[in-house]
Amino acid sequence: MDYAIQPLGNLRFTPSDWPVPFEEIKPATSYGKVCIQEATSALPIEIQDEACLNFNVFRTPGVPLDQKLPVLVWIHGGSFYAGSYKSFDAAAFAASSPAPIVVVNFHYRLNSLGSLPSQLLQEEGLSNINIRDQRLFLEFVHKHIESFGGDPASVTIGGRSAGGHSVGIHYFHNYADDEGAKPLFARAIHQSGSVTSRAFPPAELPLYQSQYKAYMDTLGCNSTGSNADALGCLRTVDINGIRNVSTTIFRKYELDFTWAFQPVQGGPLFEKPGSQSGIDGTFFHVPTISSTATDEAKYYRTGAFSTNQEFIGFLHNASPALNATDLQLIESLYPDPAFNTSSPYANSPNSTQYNRVEAALSDFAYICPGQETAYRASSAGVPTWKLRFNTNNSFPSWQGIPHTSDTKYTWNDPSTQYPSVGKEYHRYLASFVLTGNPNTYRLAGSPEWLPYEPEGYGIETKPGRQLVVQPAEAGRNGTEMESDSIRREACLFWRDPERAPRLNK
Repeated sequence: MDYAIQPLGNLRFTPSDWPVPFEEIKPATSYGKVCIQEATSALPIEIQDEACLNFNVFRTPGVPLDQKLPVLVWIHGGSFYAGSYKSFDAAAFAASSPAPIVVVNFHYRLNSLGSLPSQLLQEEGLSNINIRDQRLFLEFVHKHIESFGGDPASVTIGGRSAGGHSVGIHYFHNYADDEGAKPLFARAIHQSGSVTSRAFPPAELPLYQSQYKAYMDTLGCNSTGSNADALGCLRTVDINGIRNVSTTIFRKYELDFTWAFQPVQGGPLFEKPGSQSGIDGTFFHVPTISSTATDEAKYYRTGAFSTNQEFIGFLHNASPALNATDLQLIESLYPDPAFNTSSPYANSPNSTQYNRVEAALSDFAYICPGQETAYRASSAGVPTWKLRFNTNNSFPSWQGIPHTSDTKYTWNDPSTQYPSVGKEYHRYLASFVLTGNPNTYRLAGSPEWLPYEPEGYGIETKPGRQLVVQPAEAGRNGTEMESDSIRREACLFWRDPERAPRLNK
């Protein structure tokens, strides 16, 4: 089902708008097209199209439509570069729910069609189309979900990875001067994602400028001519050329963590650093869950680094705003295993610096941003729950519990390595969607998930407590509460109120 006018022809690189009303019955018996992206076996070219702004609704059967049910709107991940409804099994989430529910997933424009950071799009007011697609869909849900038996006053937004970053961007965007800012959701789930994850620089970043020039040159469009000519060219070039150049440029920078086609600060719905919104309180004060996996960055292949210089160089390249003082502090926060046998990163697989790089990157991009989200919400008196996912799903031991390890557990997929953990984890999440409290329908024998309530910000204060989700194994309890104190000093570094905005977090 469409939720917007499809962005074809001159509407390419244009913000989405409401669909044209119709009176006839339209068939919605098959899934809509997915958005343009790199073709894979799971998402071949045949099921892709620019006309991809569509959604799917799954509702507990046998419940009258006039009974308005709680709603989960899930934003898929994929680095803002790829992804579709296939990455989140909404039907399974609904089927496993302990009480009637509505679950919705949808598509938004991806890679360069969703965000092409450049002076051109910034000047024309066309930045952050991906986030604006999402925002329009949230407005669509608010306006129309009652027709599908959903309660517009009980909508939870959730997402993992780039979907979690997206949730954070919407959550931390309650500006007094934004006439469109209104509570389109009652709750939020940030799963391995946050508004301060990684870094979201402005369109003027030199790296973005070079990526834009390479993009335009490859397509045969003039990057230095008039805005009208450049947009005219971009709107008429063959879509296969856009797919191919987007793939080439993204893959070139992927392993450096300097990803192309990301939302930009200074653009619509992201006018200031997310960390600043947390500091000054300009976010929606609605209940939230913030979760991360134990070894987030071990999902990525970041290179075989052997020296301290390579370690520092990688982080500086990923976040150029790190200054000399910052880099010296990073060296002390993550002791070099090549010269310190007591370093927690010694005896690393793959390369001397592997565990060290992955710990720092996990903290920079996921773990500490997740902590910051939970801290800011809790400190504002918002009901907040924090979680560390510590359950494998068939990853090799050297990868630990990496990014995406929680994916199939979210909807209680029986094919996971530990199906009983999936039942438990899903119950907490479904309870939160259904009632605003993750404990309402928790499994018998599962621990109460206590709210996240740190006593302060500094290293000398008592940290909050979080739920660690894991199977009971030899020498280890199953799911239980723990102190959120892993690499605490490092997280205070990345979350520092002066440093975080400077790093475009």
